[in-house]
Amino acid sequence: MTIGTELARAVGDANVAPIAGEPAAWQVAPAAPAEIAEVVRLAQRHKIAVVPLGTGIRPSADRGPRVQIAMRRMDHVIHLDETSLLVHVQAGLTGMGLEKILVPRGLSIGDYPPAVLVSTLGGILAVRTPGKSSVRHGFFEDAVVGVSAVLGDGRTVHTRVAPRRSTGPDLARALCGSEGTIGVITGAVLRIHRKPEARFAIASILPSIDAAVSAVYLALREEAALAGVRIYDAAEARIHFANATPPLPAMSEGEALVVASTAGPTDLAACDRDLVASAVAAEGGRTADTRLAELWWRRIHAGEPTPVAGPTLQVTATPGKVRAVYRAVCTATAGSGGARAHVSRFDADGAVVFFTLAGGEAARATAETAAREAGGYLLGARATALDPYLIGLRAALDPHGIMNPNALRD
Repeated sequence: MTIGTELARAVGDANVAPIAGEPAAWQVAPAAPAEIAEVVRLAQRHKIAVVPLGTGIRPSADRGPRVQIAMRRMDHVIHLDETSLLVHVQAGLTGMGLEKILVPRGLSIGDYPPAVLVSTLGGILAVRTPGKSSVRHGFFEDAVVGVSAVLGDGRTVHTRVAPRRSTGPDLARALCGSEGTIGVITGAVLRIHRKPEARFAIASILPSIDAAVSAVYLALREEAALAGVRIYDAAEARIHFANATPPLPAMSEGEALVVASTAGPTDLAACDRDLVASAVAAEGGRTADTRLAELWWRRIHAGEPTPVAGPTLQVTATPGKVRAVYRAVCTATAGSGGARAHVSRFDADGAVVFFTLAGGEAARATAETAAREAGGYLLGARATALDPYLIGLRAALDPHGIMNPNALRD
């Protein structure tokens, strides 16, 4: 019996399709974790790779014999607890799909960028990137209370959803960000939130990037629960708000624009707004028209187009190094046309600086070197310090090495 026939028996003939041009590759669409477990066991027996597939937006690096597991049939809400604010969902439902179910009930996943939520929930959890963060709610995986998955040996696991009263390793955290290398996430229990009663926008101009970063962290240290915040240097602000109504106020080269949003119960959201205003004043800033911040928010969360191409270089840094990274890159690239930047994705551990460079590859190489020397970390480069741990974990949970074998490789 061929593996194609066996796969058809496992998930139904209509849910198995050979991948065009690749005689030893199939895509299957299981309807339940038990079917996924059977597919994994078949792949293990035939010694071919298993590659989880969410929305298919992110291309697979694998081109050898493999079974792609498409999650499109596993896209249901299993249970919604509106009292505990927990939702149990299958991994094939997209973030936007879940949001459409929650919003009519006055609920929400949270203030995460819609560009992230177009992915399946399994894909969001399996891929660990800074883009899945919210100043107000943290990283998306922080919302995870429990995870269900099929491991590389075909076992099905469910991490317990219960008050934390025991110690030991948390397999849910290992699965989040594992890129499908130790198992296929089949479902998750997530914390959700009530839709905010009110939302306020704030726009301010600060005397420098240094002052702007200090103001943001001052507000965060005062426990302002921001829905979002971004800093633009003067060059970046002029381009992003070139045709804005109202127009961007005149800014000197050293100044920075800070836009922020607060949300929640009206009194608390207003308090957070006032904390930001106080922090801006403490750093010598002045207020700008709130409609600039409202435009920024619509572009991120309401689909209004941004008239600017994506950044050239993304660098993350700790709170104490963000300013140094910005200065180092701008100084290093001054001779090749310079750089403009914005700073966002703030949390207690740091922020991300998004640079747009005027020069070509040589300018990028110079900027990368300057960013590293200033203490920054380039996004897109995988940390490898814990690889011995990862290799050991994969060997224990996937003894035949079939789970997405080309992921997490440099």
